[in-house]
Amino acid sequence: MTVEIKRRFRRAIGFRFDALAAWLLCQQYGVDLNTMDQIPKKEYTSSWVWSAHRSFCLQEYEKPKTYGWMKIFISRLRKSEWDLILETMSVTRAPESGDKKKVQPGENSLSQDGKQD
Repeated sequence: MTVEIKRRFRRAIGFRFDALAAWLLCQQYGVDLNTMDQIPKKEYTSSWVWSAHRSFCLQEYEKPKTYGWMKIFISRLRKSEWDLILETMSVTRAPESGDKKKVQPGENSLSQDGKQD
């Protein structure tokens, strides 16, 4: 999902919250998607927004802003703009489903690749 924040007399700053942004976030801290809880809680939101900005810039063929610049930009956002970013972040989150069935040892898996889980 894409968000653009436009200010008067300035260029729009865009954010694209997608799989590429998640991958860029993992690359920034050197972790896998499964171990994203190792990212410091203090830096998680600003890093996630910066990764979304970098993802947007890759799509638009623009040069992304630096991480330091993005932290200052985030601190100066209006409440309505920040609420828009947070809403977009929450919409793009993967749904958590607790109804997954684990395959017991010796049983067959229903996965498409034919491997047992």
